[in-house]
Amino acid sequence: MTNRFQQNIRNILSSIVIGAAAAYALIFYYFNGANYASTDRLFLFFVPAVSAAICTYYLIPLFEKTLLQTSALTRSTLFGFALLAAFIIAIPTFTTSNLYSASLFISMLAVFMAGSTPAALALQEIIDTKNLSRLLAGWVFSTIHIYFVTGFLDNFYGNPIEISVITLLAQLTLGTGMYFLIHRLADFAKRNKFDFLILLALFMTVFIFLFRLFQYGTEAPEFLIPQYFLLEKSLLTVVGAVSVFFIPWQAWVISKLESSRFREVFKSTKLYTFLNDNMAGIALALAFFAVYLVIATVLNHPRLDVDDIFFDADGLNWRLRLTTDNWQDFYWRSVHPFVLLILKPPVDLVAMLLKGDKLFGAYVVVALGGAACVFLAWKFIKRVTGNSVYAALIASILGFSTSQLVFGSLIESYIFLAASLLLFFLFLLEERPFSMLVLASLPVIGITHSNFVQNTLAFFTMKPDLKALFRYVAVVLVLLVQLSLVSNLFFPDAQPFFFVPSGLLAEEQNIFPLNTLRTEALSRAFLFNNVVAPTPILYSGDIPFTQFRFFKPEINELSKYDTPLQTFTAWFWLGLMGLGAIVFALRFRGYKTNRLSLALLGCILLNVVLHLRYGKELFLYSQNWTYAIILLLGLALQGLSKHRWMQITLMVFVFILMYNNSWLFDTFFYVLSPE
Repeated sequence: MTNRFQQNIRNILSSIVIGAAAAYALIFYYFNGANYASTDRLFLFFVPAVSAAICTYYLIPLFEKTLLQTSALTRSTLFGFALLAAFIIAIPTFTTSNLYSASLFISMLAVFMAGSTPAALALQEIIDTKNLSRLLAGWVFSTIHIYFVTGFLDNFYGNPIEISVITLLAQLTLGTGMYFLIHRLADFAKRNKFDFLILLALFMTVFIFLFRLFQYGTEAPEFLIPQYFLLEKSLLTVVGAVSVFFIPWQAWVISKLESSRFREVFKSTKLYTFLNDNMAGIALALAFFAVYLVIATVLNHPRLDVDDIFFDADGLNWRLRLTTDNWQDFYWRSVHPFVLLILKPPVDLVAMLLKGDKLFGAYVVVALGGAACVFLAWKFIKRVTGNSVYAALIASILGFSTSQLVFGSLIESYIFLAASLLLFFLFLLEERPFSMLVLASLPVIGITHSNFVQNTLAFFTMKPDLKALFRYVAVVLVLLVQLSLVSNLFFPDAQPFFFVPSGLLAEEQNIFPLNTLRTEALSRAFLFNNVVAPTPILYSGDIPFTQFRFFKPEINELSKYDTPLQTFTAWFWLGLMGLGAIVFALRFRGYKTNRLSLALLGCILLNVVLHLRYGKELFLYSQNWTYAIILLLGLALQGLSKHRWMQITLMVFVFILMYNNSWLFDTFFYVLSPE
């Protein structure tokens, strides 16, 4: 009887303290209690305090009943999480009223403790199975990612409630995923320590590149704005507190997944199979997505309001076409039959998720295009060799190549063309049905119709049947006409119809004479500049901004490898290509992918022939062949893919390539910065 009486007194006192704290925190801060008269202020405090105290008094036994079913360690752990979350929320108030800080802390402690108590039994299970450290490790890694995710999304969702919901959803997916991923990574590291270290080095290289970007961005802070990716200070406590609060509920979600049939059912789905088989490639692609997204905010900054700044690209033209209702082509060219039908819907869809911001929608879509190229390259090489680490190394060469860094970030059409070509080659490798090959070809011909020749050549090389080739070309061309008409229904007069002869007249301005300088420029564009960045040509006078070029025929100038780092990286790359040629020649009979190699080589040669006279800045078109060169290298070296010395060599090259190509962006920032 005495114990029950003491417990009742304790509950009453606790209820009074919590009720008073909640009333003071809410009424006198959020409801401007200081504006009321003394009597009104007393009632404004007393009535909600009594109401909150009564509710708390009757709720305490319910929570105690659940907590008494758990161990002392679980209760103290749960209390510790609630204490930390409440402390985080109260931090900003420490410089204000001490009474308000204490009231807020007590009331939030009660809220967080009550909110997490239903998950106490699940936390008990995690502790009993000795998985608490795994849970916390997953939470730490997911929280780091969530900081940057919410840091980007707070540009559009600035309300604390919105950010809280985003944090909960992100913690639910990322935190739970990290819990299972950490276990898988630990097993992988034990079984394949060398492979684990190589993959870790690759991801560290990506993060070093990101760090260098922000370091260079201090030279031109008006172009690289850190606030786009860093969480607002006012929302930091919200994200931190919600993340800590969700730890017990993350345990609850994990417990439900492991105890129910959902996990077994999910394992039987195609989605799980895809994620399970492609985890390394997906993670690598997401890492490069972050790189391309950061660069996109610089190269497409609204202040850069003219075309031809970066390598003769039509940045303003495509920015206007994809992010505004002004979708007409400045230059009235017919080479992009239904490009808007392909690109504008994804931009609009992403913009809907970003509260209508189409510019950032375009940033995201372009960066996703770059990330897709990295993933598809990884998938292609992995399918050929069965070696995920080797595939990641080859895909990283593509990811850090000059062409990919620039056009995986610049609002243009080239990155989507490269992704479509990669998808087509992957489908050829996987021997997908005829209909899938046609579907993969439509974006290629819809974005730039001349590149469909690459698909045709590759199709015939893999399936040397004239009847099948005729059927394939006919079906694609018929659909091309229909989709071009549909595109012009949605975007009237966006560009001339490709089948109207006069529409090709605009291309005459892109025809240039073949001479010694252009021949040298061709060799560099196809073999070096597209992968290893040289010192760009800086040209002023045509537009209000300095132009960046690798080839400037108007002044007969070609960029050079001026620094020791540039020269060494270029020679390193030449050495890898030479090694690939030797290994391919020696092991030609043993490879089962020779038709694919010949198809890729044929696509490269087609582009060489096309650009003997077509195109002013050859680097502008480098996405049309860079994918083929790197896939060809990956196929040529496949016989050495499992050799550790080969993987170490490729890893060293990836790091040097990253370091060399990062200086190109230092040049961008330095030149664009105001004097």
